[in-house]
Amino acid sequence: MKGKNFISYGAIVKAANGDPGAIETVLEHYGGYIRNFSKMDGYVNVDVENYVRERLINGIMKFRFDKE
Repeated sequence: MKGKNFISYGAIVKAANGDPGAIETVLEHYGGYIRNFSKMDGYVNVDVENYVRERLINGIMKFRFDKE
């Protein structure tokens, strides 16, 4: 798709296997979304931002490609 910025499949696989660099790539990719949706009354709520980042990392670590 033209104009779409996707994370590579390889980076996702590496992140799911615990590669810190790949996890950081995923966090950077979604960082703008996380920051935007962590705003309350026009200001970024750092606690909410950190919570969402933590949940994303937990989700990445639980993701499995071998589902039937």
